[in-house]
Amino acid sequence: MAKVRIVTDTTSCVPAELREKYGICLVPVGLVIGGQHFQDTELTNEEFWKLFYAANGSTTTAAASPGDFASTFSELGESTDSIVCIVVSKALSATYEAAIQGRQVAQEKNPALNIEVVDSKTSAGALGFIVLEAARAAEAGKSLEDVVKVIEAMLPKVKFITAMETLKYLIKSGRAPKKAVIGDMLGVKPLIGMVSHTGLVENMGRARGRKKALAKIVELARQHVEPGKSLHVMFHYTDGIAAGEELKELAMSQLDCKEVYLTPYTPVMASATGPVVAMSFYSD
Repeated sequence: MAKVRIVTDTTSCVPAELREKYGICLVPVGLVIGGQHFQDTELTNEEFWKLFYAANGSTTTAAASPGDFASTFSELGESTDSIVCIVVSKALSATYEAAIQGRQVAQEKNPALNIEVVDSKTSAGALGFIVLEAARAAEAGKSLEDVVKVIEAMLPKVKFITAMETLKYLIKSGRAPKKAVIGDMLGVKPLIGMVSHTGLVENMGRARGRKKALAKIVELARQHVEPGKSLHVMFHYTDGIAAGEELKELAMSQLDCKEVYLTPYTPVMASATGPVVAMSFYSD
């Protein structure tokens, strides 16, 4: 029996070496910067930020296309009859609906193809960790049904917390928490997250200055870790790796971190948030 194949979108932030190791397939989300159209995979982090600042924040995002999902599913269907597709929260993006449409097209061509599409109800590395555990289960030879059970067990476990320079980009994108404050306060970093398994972005508080914001992220993370449990963590950065490295060092000095990655936000995610530093995690 051919192994189950795993598909996700580019907001998952899974490091390239792990995507390659487990054969994880990426479907790119789109963005428009200053009138130019790109896919999430077309720009390096450095190229994106140069364009972003030149466009003065004039960016919009676009869901992954049904056609991209259909072609990915069909290509994988040549070597397997079982696919699991795990995507960014459908409350934040139309990518889930695009995957559903893509599945329909692929199954019309290949009725024997079994495709499960899962709303992760999260994003960034929190989505990435769901994808990784699904891929590990598939690599171990688990059936489609068993891989889906692994995913269902992961969904409520993964958390995501970020400190932002400003909420203005998130408000503009329509993804900000309902009680988001539009006015920026000098030096105050808004903290948001996805910790309640609702699929929606939540207010997590504020902190003045970067050091206090990073400390607040770690403090909030500790509240979601059971005593004695170790953590799987992805630290995320945007326009500068230093903040991500600083958060990583701080968290690892205070928490038992057993699996650790440092990854940049993809261009699509960064275009919706502006500069941030973030932490995605779950505990055993």
